Amino acid sequence: MIKILSLIFLILLILVGRTRGLKTFVVFYLSIFLIMLYLTFIRLGLNAIILAIITCILAASTILFILNGYNVKTKSSFISIMFVLIFVLLITMFIGKTANIRGFSIESIESIGYYSHDINYDMTNVIIGMYLICTIGTIIDTSISISSAMYEIYRNNKKISSHELYKSGMNVGKDILSTTINTLFFAVVSSFIGFFMWFYCVSFNFWSVSKSFEQNVIQLLLCFIASVMIIPLTSYISSKMIIKDSK
Repeated sequence: MIKILSLIFLILLILVGRTRGLKTFVVFYLSIFLIMLYLTFIRLGLNAIILAIITCILAASTILFILNGYNVKTKSSFISIMFVLIFVLLITMFIGKTANIRGFSIESIESIGYYSHDINYDMTNVIIGMYLICTIGTIIDTSISISSAMYEIYRNNKKISSHELYKSGMNVGKDILSTTINTLFFAVVSSFIGFFMWFYCVSFNFWSVSKSFEQNVIQLLLCFIASVMIIPLTSYISSKMIIKDSK
């Protein structure tokens, strides 16, 4: 079934997107390959946070520069994404020291009961890495959408000032923001339906102390924060780079 759905996906991409659709398909599987490499190197005992940073940089480079080319739009978007990634890294490092995110939750006891619990690896680093990778997937689309829109605005009005271009980028970002936040919310909640069904008759106080619940809420909030941060950063950096590049 997976092969059939993948084939349908490829056919639709080619029919709708032509060459760009084919590039999208290739980049999608390159992203899967990057995640598989990430997991492979974790199993070899390498630091999951460093691996996650490398994976995020490679993923952003692949998605931006292969799909959209190497130009001022993608360069400004990439720089903005790196700034947000650094900020999220600092937050997640703090979370790793203060929040209850390591280990397995009670609903996982039955499924992991048959396996060895002595994995000799710091799962906090894995979860922090997961947060970084999730964040990068959230902000790439928003960033390139804003920088592309700003570039088109400048092409059609080359007399526009840097400040006016920045304001235009912010307006585009505000339009994208509400849709992005709601999309993220429903994506995370839909993947978490099983947890709510598992503890349907349990009070919210029990949910709030569950590791699984806390991990998912933290992930969602980090994505929200990154989605908001990327808008002014991309708007500002793009407004400077686009005008500078045209001179």
